[in-house]
Amino acid sequence: MVGCNVVYNPIVPGFKLVTNFAGMAVDNTLYMQIVGSLMYLTSTRPDIMFVVNLHSRYLAHPTEIHIQAVKRVL
Repeated sequence: MVGCNVVYNPIVPGFKLVTNFAGMAVDNTLYMQIVGSLMYLTSTRPDIMFVVNLHSRYLAHPTEIHIQAVKRVL
């Protein structure tokens, strides 16, 4: 995440996350760790609570789209 650009909204407006079994699968342990860290942050950052809730729905089969979207929140 070195050299990333700053964004002001944690999710792209109008973007819909879907379960895509045909997409390139990623390590679900890494995805769970990132989402878990974001859940911990929601105690002090309630503005990201909705987005973290959306990402927690896809813990079983995350794809590259999901990992890119969760990195946007970071």
